[in-house]
Amino acid sequence: MTQRTLYQALLDSDPARLRIIARLWKIPIVSVRRADIATELADALANTAAVDRMLAELTEAQRAALDELLRHEGTRPWAIFVRRWGPMRPVGAGRVERENLWQRPVSPAEALWFRGLVHRAFTSWPQGPVEMAYIPEGLRLYLPAPAPLELPPPPPGAATEPLTASGDRICEQWLTWLQASHARRPLPPIPHRVFLETLALEQGWIRRNEAGAYRPAAEPTVAWLRSSPWEQWSAWFRAWSASTHWNELAHVPTLDTAPHDPWPNEPQPARTRFLAALRHCQPGASYHLADFTAYVHEHFTDFLRPDGDYTAWSLYVTEANPPQLLRGFESWRAVEGALVRAYLLGPLTWLGAVAVSPQGDFRLTEAGAAWLELTAPLACPAPPRPHIEPTGEVVVPLRRRYARFQLHRVAHQLACDAAACRYRLTPESLARAKRQRITPQRVRAFLAEITGEPLPPSILEAVA
Repeated sequence: MTQRTLYQALLDSDPARLRIIARLWKIPIVSVRRADIATELADALANTAAVDRMLAELTEAQRAALDELLRHEGTRPWAIFVRRWGPMRPVGAGRVERENLWQRPVSPAEALWFRGLVHRAFTSWPQGPVEMAYIPEGLRLYLPAPAPLELPPPPPGAATEPLTASGDRICEQWLTWLQASHARRPLPPIPHRVFLETLALEQGWIRRNEAGAYRPAAEPTVAWLRSSPWEQWSAWFRAWSASTHWNELAHVPTLDTAPHDPWPNEPQPARTRFLAALRHCQPGASYHLADFTAYVHEHFTDFLRPDGDYTAWSLYVTEANPPQLLRGFESWRAVEGALVRAYLLGPLTWLGAVAVSPQGDFRLTEAGAAWLELTAPLACPAPPRPHIEPTGEVVVPLRRRYARFQLHRVAHQLACDAAACRYRLTPESLARAKRQRITPQRVRAFLAEITGEPLPPSILEAVA
């Protein structure tokens, strides 16, 4: 929010509160008009000696609440601040002064409010106006910086079942999509196809034609195919991290919105805040989903709703009959908890960033730890070059995806295993290549390029 001066903050206060602040700071006030009282207080409060005296009177909890605000540049949504450090009694200024309630604050938040260390004001957010707790700039200048908050790591736990990782399978799925689309053939069943197409369209890797069908964009496709296996894989994690169109919350099966209501969340900022929580995991350690969800609840509570407002959204539990409206902070596990599970068992699993068990235990993979900058990027040596066997079969290591994409256009694929794919040039495949205006000379040049060796006579004779 735009920082407000100490004078502006005091001027927004009623005279009763200004008099309470003066008593607590032991400042004699001679003025009567609110503006003049605010001027006197602003001049008296904004100095090191006065601030130090006030800090010495704070309890440990009150100082912790003040330090939390300072760690967030002096401002946080009011709903979050009072949920952690409140409550504030909803009583009028007259009663507060008449009954001396300021002498018996019921919470750290209320104590800081009475002392004028914390104020309230509305600011504009993308979702609309949000009330904020803030420390005026004129006081922040004299407050010592708190020690950095060191969050504990999530509690690890031994996995109860084997953890499996998908590796860079997403790259294989995308290659299958590219091959089928380029050949104008029906797409085979591809896991998470909507996820792939959403990210690819957003990145400009594919385009939608006039008929509404997706087609690869030539330059990005070739660039991706020619990049290293690690770069191919990492490109998908970066695309997901930056995506504003893929909304995990909308894919949680237990949640729905009211009819005709848009999903209220912003997926990309929420995803970024969740990944900040995931960065506290130790590479190689296993975690139980329930324990990690509790960790997020404790330390990254408002990753989905940074304004702290748990009453504004109209989300429903679809499993209830009739669907149950979720409102209030008590709905956190039904909404945020379900989203934590959706991140881990959805895109993070599909991308190969985590290894998971059927029960939801997980650990970061080497790739996931590298993407989160917890470890160095993976050292992925270039796979061996394709070679031609005496039988005429062309053997291409699995991660030589550019060679496989091009061979798919001119050769018949025989089989693929975990290491390589095997192809054979046939009259039918060469006829298909001719229909794509791929000449025999180009086929021979391509085979020589990818193998790095002179072509055997049998291939020269077949591709005449």
